[in-house]
Amino acid sequence: MEAVLVPFVFVFIALILQAGEVKSNAEEEALTSLRNSLADPNNVLASWDPTLVTPCTWFHITCNSDNRVVRL
Repeated sequence: MEAVLVPFVFVFIALILQAGEVKSNAEEEALTSLRNSLADPNNVLASWDPTLVTPCTWFHITCNSDNRVVRL
């Protein structure tokens, strides 16, 4: 019975991770678009690097425990 459940658990975890990745990418794309539309002569938003794993590591971004952006 356990051997049958293991593949389902891995698929379930993969789907959850993928859903979280899509959510993060949407936020990342929106914030990158915002950054590109702003004038930033002092390079304050230099940490807004879309190659980083999550925008939660960017300066001036606050995230909740689910790594969702909640404040700029």
